[in-house]
Amino acid sequence: MPGHLLVIDDNPTVLKVIEMALSEAGYRISSARDDQTGLALMRQEPTAPDLILLDGLIPDRDAAEICRRFAADKLLARVPVVLMTARGQGDEVEQRFAKARNVVDTIGKPFSPEALQAIVSHVVGRATSITAPAAAPRAGEVAAAAEPAPQVVHAAVEEVLSKSADPATLAGARAFAAAGQSLAGDLAAIAISDVLELLAARAHGGILRVVNTQINARIEIFFRAGRIDFAAAVGAPEELLFGRFVVSGGDVAPERLEQVLAARARPNGALPPLGADLVARGLLSAEGRLRAISRQTTELTCETLRWQTGFFQFRRTDQLPSLATEAALGLNVDRVLLEGYRRVDEWRVIEREVASFDEVFVRDDDKINTLPRGTFTRDELAVLTEIDGRQSVRDIVRKLRMGSFDVSRIVFRLGRARLVRRRVAPAVG
Repeated sequence: MPGHLLVIDDNPTVLKVIEMALSEAGYRISSARDDQTGLALMRQEPTAPDLILLDGLIPDRDAAEICRRFAADKLLARVPVVLMTARGQGDEVEQRFAKARNVVDTIGKPFSPEALQAIVSHVVGRATSITAPAAAPRAGEVAAAAEPAPQVVHAAVEEVLSKSADPATLAGARAFAAAGQSLAGDLAAIAISDVLELLAARAHGGILRVVNTQINARIEIFFRAGRIDFAAAVGAPEELLFGRFVVSGGDVAPERLEQVLAARARPNGALPPLGADLVARGLLSAEGRLRAISRQTTELTCETLRWQTGFFQFRRTDQLPSLATEAALGLNVDRVLLEGYRRVDEWRVIEREVASFDEVFVRDDDKINTLPRGTFTRDELAVLTEIDGRQSVRDIVRKLRMGSFDVSRIVFRLGRARLVRRRVAPAVG
């Protein structure tokens, strides 16, 4: 075995990712949500760990003080510490941990499994899989290089496409590949977060296409110098369409949007993008349009983090479509990923209460009526009003033009408070 590691982080998702990445590399992992729990675990071990991975931002804890206590502890005094920090904390870390002699390295969140393995391997000083000679990319996983390898990239896409029976998906992916791509892979093998980090780290410009073959949807993310300028979707859930964001942002009233959509359903010629149309009609300001585009781009990118069936393709180019060049959002990938990780983490909890968007809930009016005025937020009240024992969660999302994440989170809270419950179908016979 390469060694025994103690990992301390208050986020269960981060702990799980670290455990998976380092267990695959052969390490034995002990994990804890805080330093006290971690120290108690080590008291039960016959020997000290080879390395401590410590979150630099544990709530209600001073990580620098934790490091100093570890350094003064008889069991852990000689154990090196690698600090997991938020991006952009370099100067702060240098000042706060200057006297913590056991801190030997740092790694910024979010990090790829490969980067984590490399740092751990370096500190522990033992060989791991990351230090072995790199194997050739396997078709269906990922192909990437400083110099494009078209035959390997195309083989990767073709293997994944063989799993899809949708003709439009096949034709679209092959047309995209024909224009020249330098990165491609299978979502079941490569996390899209790793791809986003790679494009940001290398300051690439181009188009990242992510295809979900389960629902035949695709999201395209447009990069300029490693930042996200725009995102668009085809076949994505309705709540990710542009109209939802101008309504939820309070820029356009729902009834006015419905009128415009009805008029656009009877076109006399080519239709402009919905945002430009709303601006031209005097219903939306240019600033409001840009805010909605930014929110939509962030949510579309976060949505790809949940996709595990399908493939991705990246084509390097400086020639982005006009919508991307006009928006020029320049979104920081790390910030978008952080928001996405929060949502993925919350989804796992929410799905215990809301397992499907087709589920129907009913209110406990007797309990609700005992609550004082002002108990609910505006959004909670809107969702609660629509919960009537007939409409599904999907129906409520569509009617309120709120995101499925936002509606499900509210239903989850109401359910945990015993104000609503899942409708049970009557027994037959």
